[in-house]
Amino acid sequence: MPAPVIADLTTAKKIGFIVPSSNTAVETLTLSLLSSLQANIIPLFTRLQVLTLSADSKTTSQFTSDKLITAAQLLADAGADHIIWNGTSGMFTGATLTDDRRLAEDMTKVVGVPCSTNTIATIDALEVLGIKDVSIAVPYEDAVTSKVRRFYEKQGFNVHAAVAQKPTPKNNLEIARCSEDEIKAVVRESVVPGKTKAVLIACTNYPGTAYAADLEQELADDEVRVLDSIAVSAWYALRQVGIKQTDRRLEQWGLLLNSL
Repeated sequence: MPAPVIADLTTAKKIGFIVPSSNTAVETLTLSLLSSLQANIIPLFTRLQVLTLSADSKTTSQFTSDKLITAAQLLADAGADHIIWNGTSGMFTGATLTDDRRLAEDMTKVVGVPCSTNTIATIDALEVLGIKDVSIAVPYEDAVTSKVRRFYEKQGFNVHAAVAQKPTPKNNLEIARCSEDEIKAVVRESVVPGKTKAVLIACTNYPGTAYAADLEQELADDEVRVLDSIAVSAWYALRQVGIKQTDRRLEQWGLLLNSL
């Protein structure tokens, strides 16, 4: 009997994820999630060099459309059915949602495969859930946290709190090493009882994916959803390739994934 695999190489849909080069959370958590789903999906990963996370031009220059298109082409070479930029740069570089949609359109036009971004996916998730009242939980320096907050406010969301972990992790490698206790504490602190309806863990290297369900149960009295960026990217991409329901229940990954 052959060893079990997570997908049939002859029939599976392929989702391509562009990952920040210093990110060590996306692959592990996405593979774990897809394995739980058993949806016959092949995940493809490539990387975009990202070494800094700040509010300056050095950080912004890492996320040009040319660089993202080059990364997307590598995934298109492998026959990806959908490609998503699995980074949250659209939320903190001063760009608008229109800019991110234009980026996705440009990527799609050049590589010939439907493309999207985590920012687009997050907005879509909030629209599907009918949520306008949010809080933000991140591992960023204050200037970046403020930009994330302003991004959502400009999109018409009521941002009741934006909480950053303290002390701030020194770099992206340190962000991925944040503990369960640290991440849960930031999420809890961000919730404004009676107002917050969703907490956005707005960083794809801040590994809150596995804790979303526990936090949602803890915050059930206020009906708070926890939208982790890694889970949001997977949810959105799965929908784009036609995986909209499954007989596998995914309570351990939170209510968003369980709503496929």
